[in-house]
Amino acid sequence: MAKGARRGGRVRDKWRDKQWLILDSPSSFGDFGGHHINYLPITDANTAVGRVVENTLYDIKKQDQSDHKTKVFVEIEKVSEGVATTIFKGHEYGKEFLRSLVRRGSSMITHIHNYNTNDGHEFRVEVVTFSQRRINSSKKHELRRVIHELLSEKIPQWDLNNFIQQVTDDNSEFHRELLEKGRKIALLRHIGIKKTKLVSSNKSSVQKVNTQTEDERVDTQTEVSQTEDERVDTQTEHEGIETAPVDTEQNTDST
Repeated sequence: MAKGARRGGRVRDKWRDKQWLILDSPSSFGDFGGHHINYLPITDANTAVGRVVENTLYDIKKQDQSDHKTKVFVEIEKVSEGVATTIFKGHEYGKEFLRSLVRRGSSMITHIHNYNTNDGHEFRVEVVTFSQRRINSSKKHELRRVIHELLSEKIPQWDLNNFIQQVTDDNSEFHRELLEKGRKIALLRHIGIKKTKLVSSNKSSVQKVNTQTEDERVDTQTEVSQTEDERVDTQTEHEGIETAPVDTEQNTDST
């Protein structure tokens, strides 16, 4: 029982203070971008900005039922009149689908590395491979090398729209080429991009640079110099030694 009920007071229903926010799919999904994909209960629209919401690829495309196996993460970028625009933060295989790929007597090879698109987005990409039967370490190393070379060649040629299309679609041209190159090394049962995560983007880097103004930098330097003077005064008082006033210009020239 709630505390308010024991005291005889009225229990406040927090759900009545909630408002429903409509989530739009990221515009980077091309023809599937800008559509309503989900509803999110929020208390304040300002605090909802920056929140990451999990959906499925089927929620965005609404075409193939097999897209339920892929989770897509979107971050709320802006809220206007009850509708939130989002950006793509990454995707991941569902746990049930990944568990179904595991077989006894086979090998699982993973490759994780960061790659940059041509429009300034850095993604951490994780590729997972399952073989028909166990393979030795040399073939595992060769598979990782081929995967890395292909990703290093293709991703710098893509913008964000092409990147999303190629990594989330199992029937994309990139996945077919990846499977073809992998099968030349070993008998593979599955190969695909298990997970992607947005590490940084050109937009966020510009915002980080401009967050501190010139006045704030001057104030910070002043606080640091004041802290240094206070530390000198503290040491002088502790040792009981009289010192001459510090000549700031001489110290600046000497440094």
